[in-house]
Amino acid sequence: MIIYGKIFGAIFGFLIFGPLGFIIGIAIGHIFDKGVALNTNAPQGTDVPLAKKVFFKTTFTMMGYIAKVDGRVSEKEIQVAREVMAHLQLGPEQRMMAIQYFNLGKSAQYNFNSAMDNFITHCGRHPQLVQLFVEIQIQGAMGEGKPDRLKRQVLEILCDKLGLSRAILLQMDYAYGNSYSYSKRREPPVTRPPEDELAHSYKILEISENSTQAQVKKAYRKMMSQHHPDKLVAKGLPNEMIKIATEKAQRIQTAYEIICKYRGWH
Repeated sequence: MIIYGKIFGAIFGFLIFGPLGFIIGIAIGHIFDKGVALNTNAPQGTDVPLAKKVFFKTTFTMMGYIAKVDGRVSEKEIQVAREVMAHLQLGPEQRMMAIQYFNLGKSAQYNFNSAMDNFITHCGRHPQLVQLFVEIQIQGAMGEGKPDRLKRQVLEILCDKLGLSRAILLQMDYAYGNSYSYSKRREPPVTRPPEDELAHSYKILEISENSTQAQVKKAYRKMMSQHHPDKLVAKGLPNEMIKIATEKAQRIQTAYEIICKYRGWH
């Protein structure tokens, strides 16, 4: 317990103002001690510029690693990586960096565990950033259709390493019909039966199908606040990836609207 502020506050308060100053000095010293305690116990703040660089680098090195995990990188997998870069509207310099990172990820020198430890150090304290990172990797792995066994295993290990439930893999399977692609020429998403769409909407908001209107609205507002693109950028999401964060927020919005429509809430 830190009490130096109280002691000095009491002494100086008494010397200057007498008994009343003694009491006031203790009160002011208590406030000072609380501030010192907070600064002493609080974790070091995130280096946001560094976190953005780590997020950007790890995104593309991990995509390269997952693409190569089955022993070879197909032309289609390379095309998927290019589509991701185009979707993010990267400039020439950023695109070159992304390509270099992708190639690093599929090289023999890439160390998965070391890369994940570094990512956790700089971005791991923000669950929304972590989830968005994993979703990007899932989407990239699904560029050729349903990921094969080896890619699936890497995605599962990735979830475990970052403390995410593997259920996110099933949710992304549903969302993109096992055929996700960033290409503007891709086929429209698979049409799902209304009841499946509703069940998926509840999963997006992380609530049960028996939730009340108040519970649904609370979950929706909480998730929209947590996944707001500007907040994610402030926590370390690269500015180049704000479009992906915006799309995530749109999926949350759509899920809420589907639930409200089905249950007759206006």
